[in-house]
Amino acid sequence: MSMLRFTLVAIVLCALTFVGISWANKGFPVLAMRGEPLKPDARIPTFEESVKKGIRKDWENSQTLRSDGNQERDKLRLELLQASTAYKLSPCDDTIKKNMVIALTNYTNAWYDIAHCKAGIGSCPSNRTDRLDAAAAAFKTPADVHVLNAVREAINEGGISREDFAGAIRDYVFMWSGMPTRQPQAACIIARQNANRQ
Repeated sequence: MSMLRFTLVAIVLCALTFVGISWANKGFPVLAMRGEPLKPDARIPTFEESVKKGIRKDWENSQTLRSDGNQERDKLRLELLQASTAYKLSPCDDTIKKNMVIALTNYTNAWYDIAHCKAGIGSCPSNRTDRLDAAAAAFKTPADVHVLNAVREAINEGGISREDFAGAIRDYVFMWSGMPTRQPQAACIIARQNANRQ
């Protein structure tokens, strides 16, 4: 066994000696990597172009009422925008309040139908998370942002509460405003208080 071990050690030492002498004969070269600057590629936008494009998109979204092109949702958006504006201007009118509640109910029902559709039927995703993502994407257009700002302002006037809405969507209605549900109060009193503060 010791003879085998001695032979293996001798072979390894000979191989290392050969490699070392060959390296010395070549002047001890060291593998070096050179760094070269990146060359511009027309397919990749520059940082400045990306920033300008992002600013332009934000500006367009804030100045336009661009939607997803769905005619039914566009009609709901317009109705809710009109009802919110009317309610903000005249929160004491019962008919205007009723129109606001109906418009907000219809808008929320459209979202609810996408978010809670039956999996696998039509174009409804099978995964619950995918259904919620599809509903969120359908209601995140610049037009929706504009409409929901109007909804927030209208709800700030007061007078609209959870009890004004049907049970199935009651928990979802106030998510559009981003505010907690309010206690039912007379909108006229709140409107007068707001007018007196200004």
